[in-house]
Amino acid sequence: MDIAFAFDEGYARHARVALESVLDSQDRDDTTFWLLTTDAVAKEQEQSLRRQLAGRGRLHLLTTGDAFRALPVAEHESLTYLSPGMYLRLLLPDLVDGPERLLYLDSDVQVCGSLGPLWELPLDGAPLAAVRDAFTERFDMWGGIPGAGPQHPGDAPYFNSGVLLINMDRWRELRVTERCLSYLAEYGGSLRFPDQDALNLVAFGQWLRLPPRWNHMCSYLLEPMTPAERAAQDVRVMHFAGPRKPWTEGFRPGFRHARHQSLTARVTAYH
Repeated sequence: MDIAFAFDEGYARHARVALESVLDSQDRDDTTFWLLTTDAVAKEQEQSLRRQLAGRGRLHLLTTGDAFRALPVAEHESLTYLSPGMYLRLLLPDLVDGPERLLYLDSDVQVCGSLGPLWELPLDGAPLAAVRDAFTERFDMWGGIPGAGPQHPGDAPYFNSGVLLINMDRWRELRVTERCLSYLAEYGGSLRFPDQDALNLVAFGQWLRLPPRWNHMCSYLLEPMTPAERAAQDVRVMHFAGPRKPWTEGFRPGFRHARHQSLTARVTAYH
């Protein structure tokens, strides 16, 4: 299994916790982690990353220059928590060499079950598989995607980019990265959800829809459930989408996710 994270300095520590949740949830020892970050973060984190993964998984630490920082970000005040680091995921298929598929995970996820069934899912020629966004389910919500045309019906399903199972050859064949970057350059002054809008337009009508268990965007609602209720939903990837994260003060006032605390403590011990 080949799993990727892509992050800048703002999410480096949180990516390590997400990675630890993967290691904590899998019963296989053949996982390779492809981590894409900046030169500075790689230099700072490499040794502790190798301690974290020792005997548990293989590491490919990839770096890129700072060109991604010049890409536009959303200007709406509700999205100020986003940084240009979100664009690094678009670069992965051009930098990762070898695997036919790649499972990309955001740095604000917590894996809580086996990823094997997702990894083995047939992609049938789709460039990617993803989960429909829980808060932006359609193309025409929140003012619609800038640049969407008559070929994009307003009720078309819209996916979240926090978990992507990528068909590497098909992605490259369709020039997904290049076309996304071209879109961002053209609509830089009117972006809504930048990388996500770009991906939804480029992969329109070609992506494979996954059930919500693989990217549960309402994960802040899971904790009050009983274990039996949570198991019934079979959530495998909890995604703390939005500005409130388990490590922020605004995340369920007076509450901290116990497992997140435990995973964070483990990561701290590797330093």
